[in-house]
Amino acid sequence: MAYNVGRRTREIGIRMALGAPRPSVVWLVMKEVLEMLAVGVVAALPAAWALSRFVTSQLYNITPNDPLSLTAATLAIVLVAGLSGYVPALRATRIDPLRALRYE
Repeated sequence: MAYNVGRRTREIGIRMALGAPRPSVVWLVMKEVLEMLAVGVVAALPAAWALSRFVTSQLYNITPNDPLSLTAATLAIVLVAGLSGYVPALRATRIDPLRALRYE
């Protein structure tokens, strides 16, 4: 996400120069993060459920489809994904619009 935000520095600068409030710019970036996160979770949970039988021998004191483990892993991924989008989004809103327009 930091790379995507870096590529869009000029666009974000234009939005800020035209008067876009900081929360709307942060939401612009976070919306993309949430879309990618939703696709990843929707693809990963059924795959984890199906592949859990293959890794049963590697699990220690955990059933193959333990709901607590799947929930904890999903929440960890959501937290990391949220931070990976929120930090670059905040950094992008702190850029001076004139500097962003001169970027590259």
